[in-house]
Amino acid sequence: MYTITKGPSKLVAQRRTVWQQVEQQLDGSPAGESGLRPVQYEERTPNPRLQNFVPIDLDEWWAQQFLARITSCS
Repeated sequence: MYTITKGPSKLVAQRRTVWQQVEQQLDGSPAGESGLRPVQYEERTPNPRLQNFVPIDLDEWWAQQFLARITSCS
């Protein structure tokens, strides 16, 4: 079983806060202190090789891995 210590949990909290700021700026909120806003890249013409691409839910994947480890240990 994994234990999150203060170091990693602080890092996760900091990354979450920064990502929320980026999302707010992308949604049209005013620019931050520097006056700069994040740049969002969008393909002008979709790549045909990615036509059937299905993103995975990493939270769900990690949950499945965790449960698989638990069941294999019992």
